[in-house]
Amino acid sequence: MTALSIYSVVAGIAALFGMVAGRVFAIEGGRRLSAVLAAAYVGAGAGLLTSVLIGPLLALVAQYLNSSASTWFDALEVAGTTLWWGTLAGAAGGLAIGIVIMCMPSTWFLRSPSQTSKN
Repeated sequence: MTALSIYSVVAGIAALFGMVAGRVFAIEGGRRLSAVLAAAYVGAGAGLLTSVLIGPLLALVAQYLNSSASTWFDALEVAGTTLWWGTLAGAAGGLAIGIVIMCMPSTWFLRSPSQTSKN
């Protein structure tokens, strides 16, 4: 496992979680632009959290499996770079899902009358 593969794995997972987190804000947003930007902002936060949790673990496992590659400090440098890639990928995922949701008709996200409570 190389540094580039670690970046790719972290970026892919961060983009997925960024899309999941940004979807809610894109649906609930008031105006179109603010909903898309909120989805990207929340997606960046989800990507950052994902990269904090996954990046160092993948870097240390890769270093442990290939002990002749480099020192532990190089593995921690890779873990630090995954923070950047995870945040960018999460923001891109949130932005992408925000744009997709804003292009869809708003009637797709309304509840049917049978699901609303009658008070």
